Amino acid sequence: MKQKNLLTKETPIIYTKLISDTNMLDKTEPPTHLAIIQDGNRRYALQKGHSAYKGHEEGVETTEKILQLSKEAGIKNLTVYAFSTENFRRNESELNDLFELFKKEFERIPTNERIHENEIKIRVIGDLDLMSEEVREAVRKAEKSTEDYDNFNFNIALAYGGKREIRDSIKLLSKKIKQGKLKASEIDEKTFLKHLYPHNPSNEIIPEIDLLIRTGGEKRLSNFLLWRSINATVYFSDVYWPAFGEKEFKKALARYHKLKE
Repeated sequence: MKQKNLLTKETPIIYTKLISDTNMLDKTEPPTHLAIIQDGNRRYALQKGHSAYKGHEEGVETTEKILQLSKEAGIKNLTVYAFSTENFRRNESELNDLFELFKKEFERIPTNERIHENEIKIRVIGDLDLMSEEVREAVRKAEKSTEDYDNFNFNIALAYGGKREIRDSIKLLSKKIKQGKLKASEIDEKTFLKHLYPHNPSNEIIPEIDLLIRTGGEKRLSNFLLWRSINATVYFSDVYWPAFGEKEFKKALARYHKLKE
């Protein structure tokens, strides 16, 4: 029987090409939520003879490219692992460089034409109390400038740890029970998901992950979005994050659809 061609005008252009290249004509739906563990910035820089800071800068450039590719592919939620709670163990010099880079990049967002033209909502998840006041203020302004957008959600995990998120959510639920705002019998998976980061009533829930990508050759989750990744397709790439491009992005999407067959 001849296979029905589901490529339509509504199918995102990058998906049209991906599907045509991989003979997956009946698999046109992109993942709703893509999450990425961006690993390999420092190793990439060392390989090139550059400083760690240069590697992180190039990692930011890759993030911007993948953000655009994700939007073109019809993905609605992208979450990236920018800085974990474990990353605080790095040396003081690199930490200071990273905090300055975070501050600079978040300060760019309120005037970033690309962000506003595409109506991309910026949300930061993590324990921001662990960051400096300068970084927190830059984050607040960035989130405020995009809070009314709903075209695409770009979530940035900063000072984030999966175990800490679950712990903080349990504390929040316990507090509501003590205040009489919630009954223990009312807590189910959906209720728990609502109480994960971000703890902001005005923000919609960050959904469970459909596709999780880790770059840099490591094959572990590193305490990232543990609750939301339980049913995710995982794609491990040997490519360092600054070198991760459209070709590898498509391979990850193809892997996602292969496992959905």
